[in-house]
Amino acid sequence: KAIGNPDEKSPVMVTSNFALTYYIVSGDIESGKINCHLIVADSEGMALEAAVAGREFSAKEVADAIKESGIEGMIKHRNIIIPGLAARLSGEIEEATGWKVIVGPRDSSGIPKFIQEKWKNK
Repeated sequence: KAIGNPDEKSPVMVTSNFALTYYIVSGDIESGKINCHLIVADSEGMALEAAVAGREFSAKEVADAIKESGIEGMIKHRNIIIPGLAARLSGEIEEATGWKVIVGPRDSSGIPKFIQEKWKNK
């Protein structure tokens, strides 16, 4: 999902499809006026922390979500920002996707500051 007016250099982030998580994350991105692509991976309706622990939110789910989104044809980089709560999956996600994983903040309210400090022309 495009948030704002992302272009081929805009960040790509991933979150889970747990409704509350999705709305909080997308709201924090919008309120921070960030232009980005938000990929939504299936977590079988579970909150992110529980989904990571239970392996419902996994490298395979992220890889599948990337493929289904068509994002690879929209951007020029292969960097994806994952939630801080999913940090332990970073190596597996890199292997499954071939993308460079950047571990984002544990709380989505930190996304605007994170993007400002860490994304500059990646």
